[in-house]
Amino acid sequence: MAKTLIVSAITALLMILLGVFWMLMWLVGTNGYSESKGTAILASNLVLVILSIIVSSAASGWLANMLAARLRWPMWAAAPVVILAVLGVAVIVLFAGSLLIIAIFGRTR
Repeated sequence: MAKTLIVSAITALLMILLGVFWMLMWLVGTNGYSESKGTAILASNLVLVILSIIVSSAASGWLANMLAARLRWPMWAAAPVVILAVLGVAVIVLFAGSLLIIAIFGRTR
């Protein structure tokens, strides 16, 4: 149980770092939009980042447990594989979600 929590915590910390970077880039990227559209885009991306942190950290702990049990790997071997895979999927989801947010809110500047 403690190992699962450690995997989840590491994933959450890495996702928080990624989320801070993601939001800073969106802050710069919404420079040309009006205040109301820029606020809607940033707020939507913030919700997307928060959801991705929660889902990624929960999924990484669960997947590390499953991988270690099914393949009989030690947790120190399963954890990095799962963390990298979950982070990769999270980046793809953040990118696709951001494109969807721009399609919804950002038709005109």
